Amino acid sequence: MPPRRRAGEGTVRPIRLNGRIVSYRGLASYSDPVTGQRKRRSVSRPTQAEAERALRTLLQTLPETDWRKPRTATCPALPPAPDPASLHAFLLRWLAYKERDVRPSTYRLYVVALQPVLPVLGSRPLAEVQVLDIEELVKVLHHERGPQGAGRCLHILRMALRQAVRWQLVPVNVAQDIRKPKTSRRETLVWTPAQAARFLQTAREHRLYPLFVLALSTGMRRGELLALHWGDVDLASRELTIRHNLVKDAAGHYEIGTPKTDAGHRRILLAEDVTVILREHRKLESRAGRAPGPDELMFTAASGNHVQGRHLDRTYQSLTEQAGLPGIRFHDLRHTAASLLIRRGVPPKVVADRLGHADASFTLKVYTHVYDDQRVAAALPLSELLNTAAAPGAAALPPAGPERQAGMDALKELHGALGRFLENAPDWARKSLTGLIRSTE
Repeated sequence: MPPRRRAGEGTVRPIRLNGRIVSYRGLASYSDPVTGQRKRRSVSRPTQAEAERALRTLLQTLPETDWRKPRTATCPALPPAPDPASLHAFLLRWLAYKERDVRPSTYRLYVVALQPVLPVLGSRPLAEVQVLDIEELVKVLHHERGPQGAGRCLHILRMALRQAVRWQLVPVNVAQDIRKPKTSRRETLVWTPAQAARFLQTAREHRLYPLFVLALSTGMRRGELLALHWGDVDLASRELTIRHNLVKDAAGHYEIGTPKTDAGHRRILLAEDVTVILREHRKLESRAGRAPGPDELMFTAASGNHVQGRHLDRTYQSLTEQAGLPGIRFHDLRHTAASLLIRRGVPPKVVADRLGHADASFTLKVYTHVYDDQRVAAALPLSELLNTAAAPGAAALPPAGPERQAGMDALKELHGALGRFLENAPDWARKSLTGLIRSTE
């Protein structure tokens, strides 16, 4: 599909007479530098190619226009505290202390979570806040904001009061032993290989198709995908480096920042078919014969800026419905990628490195999920499950040492290869293998 025109590049439309195209007109918009009003200029040429060239020439003569919308949102903040000894005043001091160490989006979360504390306990002196006061606060918040909102507020308040103990402002943290309201944990859903393939087939003609391919093949976070620059990708070496992340500042505006964690700075090797898709995407993103530069974003909106997260979510949900697939969050594509890699026998440590996790156990606990075919494989017959006798003719294991370890590693490789063969081989090949094994018994 042709590259999408960005804001400020104008447009070319055919001019029809009696149902026949007689010429092409190029239209360009700009803002008058004196009046600020939006105006249009046009050029007409016999062919589309000539109109495109004339439009580019016209654009060079027009005043430059800033197509970015002015930012109107402001950073949330707690109001000033009238009493310097109050819990309100302490929370302001704690927020100022935390602002220097946390991300702007995290700071914004702290402020929003602590705002409902002020009407209930804000005027209470810090030294007089009791355990039952915190219990009453949780009860009020549970009624107003539900169990998750109350639990989030309690968690942040507990952090703040922990710092008050370190500063020796209070002897104990009165929120430490307060239980969070019970919440029902949402089950994380993942797609099967067939479902993931059907989604990609549906999204093949969409301009963000390469983004969805990277999401399922690498498990990258949404912010990492939207902040990816062409300079981060080496197509010749089939290597991708994560250097950026799309994050929100304290006012809620998106901006290019750094990866979420230290482990988020990583290199990801790409498969050959993924590299082919990215090369084709690079050709489509070329403008006037010029390939995108290393500082340009790989996935852009019509403005040439990054794709908005909410726009990506709407597009993803629409394609999911078109494919007739169960609805899962965009972030669940990351869970799907991890589960598919584990299912194919990729070691957990390698999967954790690919996802940007410092601990492989966290990857196994949170990001990998069991498929139905894996459950079927675990339903072994009792005769096989409880059989401790060695198979007839089987050799005894050698004593512990390098020879035994080498043999066990070879058996693991053989087991993995057989599993992949049985998963992908046609029925006649499986039957042939079964007959060969029986003939050697």
